[in-house]
Amino acid sequence: ADSIFCNDRSTPGSSATGNSSDTGLGYGNSYTAHGATARTNAWNTDASKVQPRFTCPQDNDKFTVEEMYDGNGKLTYPVGLITADEIVAAGSGKYLTSNSSYYLYRGGGYWSFSPNRMDSNGNAYVFIISSRGHLDAYRTVDNNVSFAPVINLKVEYLDKLQGDGTINNPYFLQV
Repeated sequence: ADSIFCNDRSTPGSSATGNSSDTGLGYGNSYTAHGATARTNAWNTDASKVQPRFTCPQDNDKFTVEEMYDGNGKLTYPVGLITADEIVAAGSGKYLTSNSSYYLYRGGGYWSFSPNRMDSNGNAYVFIISSRGHLDAYRTVDNNVSFAPVINLKVEYLDKLQGDGTINNPYFLQV
C-alpha cells in the first residue's frame, strides 16, 4: 500500500535533545540533532523522555509514491525503512538498550529511516538497529550496514497473512 514513510528531519534544539552542542539550525556545519534523537532519549538520562511518535511532524518528510494523504510523492516504489520511534516501541525500549528477544533482532546491524545528527565536521549520523538488537546512532551514512525494507500491506491481503508474529513463527504472505 502507498502509505507514509516518515524521515523526520525536524530540528528541536538542545532543550529537547539534551545535547548542549545542538544548535537546532539544521544547515551548514552547525551541530544539529533531529527529532527522533529527542524522542528516543539518545542523550538524555531521564527515561520518562522516551516518547516514540507515530506521526510525521513535517509535511516534506512524509514520503509516499503518490501525492495523497499529505504525502510528498517522492518515492518510486512504496518501500521504506523502519524509524527509530518504531524500533523503540517494538521492543528496544530506549537508546542503547540491547534486546536479542524481539523480532527486530537479526544478529547484524541495519539502517533505520531516522536521521540522528549532523556534526560540525559535516558528518551525518543515522539511527541503526545494532548487531546486539539495540537502537544506536554511532554510524555515519558512509558505513557498511544492511537494509531491511518495510512495506505496508493493503487491507485485502490481510487474509493471506500467516504466522503469529513471534520470532519462531514470523508473519509471511501465503500467495
